[in-house]
Amino acid sequence: MARAKTILLVDADHAAAKHAEQILDSEGYRVLVARDGDEALAKLRDTPADVIVIEILLPQKNGYQLCRALKADAATQAVPVLFVSAKSQPSDRFWAKRVGGNGFVAKPFDPADLLREVHALLQDQGAPA
Repeated sequence: MARAKTILLVDADHAAAKHAEQILDSEGYRVLVARDGDEALAKLRDTPADVIVIEILLPQKNGYQLCRALKADAATQAVPVLFVSAKSQPSDRFWAKRVGGNGFVAKPFDPADLLREVHALLQDQGAPA
């Protein structure tokens, strides 16, 4: 049996994180939750993730800064990043892509949209270069 794919969910909003965690967990993903960028980086040192889901609005480092740090680190640069954020203006989407994000879902979201994006990133990750 194949191991469950691991999703690291980074969101300071407890209710939003719990909602996304339940959706992903119901699909059989192993979900790790971090409340800020530093906690996310610490968790990634212990457990590699297959996809990282980031809210832009985070304490200390914002989501853009976290994504930049992930893409600058050889250990995490290939891991797809999905931004799921309440900040969803065209400029937010532009910067999410500019810092290395691989997808974007605006909050509030339909669970099907979140799952579709995660599935697509996992498919892309497994595709030959």
